[in-house]
Amino acid sequence: MIKQSLIFDYQIRATLRRKHHNPPIWIENHWHDFQVTLHLRAQRNPSDMYGLDMVEMEQRLQEWGERLPIIVNDCPLCPGGTTEELCCYFASIPLESHVTLIGVSVAENSERLTYLSIS
Repeated sequence: MIKQSLIFDYQIRATLRRKHHNPPIWIENHWHDFQVTLHLRAQRNPSDMYGLDMVEMEQRLQEWGERLPIIVNDCPLCPGGTTEELCCYFASIPLESHVTLIGVSVAENSERLTYLSIS
């Protein structure tokens, strides 16, 4: 039986099908299945079942993603439609006080991933 608090890191992912464009390079809207990953850290105390309710966090991430318009550029926080802006958008997701966001990654595909390191 563990008698001390432990720090655990978690990754919660969601896939989001959205269009975007990146002027001046890409003028036309085009589809991507953006893969968004929250990199989280939480403390688990000896009396706790877990440090982070991953199912609840996954649902929260899905809901946050569903708030984005079909065309990412139509979101006031993502006017350029970039993965950098999407990282910042998802970095503003509300978390429980004992959970720390340590990073956000957004991938347009498996070859291109943008990572925002937060702590």
